[in-house]
Amino acid sequence: MDIELAVQNVQSGKEADYRYIVKYYENKIYTTVFRLVRHHDLAEDLVQEIFIKVFYNLHKYKAIGSFNAWLYRIVVNQCYDYLRRQPKQSSVLEDTEFIEKQYPEKIILQKEQFHQLDQLLHQLDKTEYFILLLRYVNELRYDEISEVLQISLNEVRNKLHRSKRKLRDLATTKGGYFHEM
Repeated sequence: MDIELAVQNVQSGKEADYRYIVKYYENKIYTTVFRLVRHHDLAEDLVQEIFIKVFYNLHKYKAIGSFNAWLYRIVVNQCYDYLRRQPKQSSVLEDTEFIEKQYPEKIILQKEQFHQLDQLLHQLDKTEYFILLLRYVNELRYDEISEVLQISLNEVRNKLHRSKRKLRDLATTKGGYFHEM
């Protein structure tokens, strides 16, 4: 089944098709939210709130833009709302189960690299961080990012370029695994 068809089905009363939408997006949205809030239980709670909000507002979606962009606009708003209400977080990430079971040395190296990259990303401002997440984690197109963040296409291109350059500069000055970015 295609996402647009599932959305139309839910809008026309076939609420069971909403499960398909949730299954299709849950991992990507969880990853985005987790990278922002940095805590497993909190990320799960926010994702649940997002899907509830999407379900109750799905009737407002008009197929003018992409559903992807409409959905991620809700994700971004929910995350911004949460981040506005919270004091500055510490830079320590909760241990994750993302790394597959491998040799202990590889696990330690991957965790170290993940933590270093995460610390670099959290030095960016919220918009820069969101643009990188939407583009490279959620694989949104530039026009979808423009719609989600409600900025022009040129601004998306410029901010994405500046964000990558700023991340590269941070990595160069901080050293570590990413000094050759």
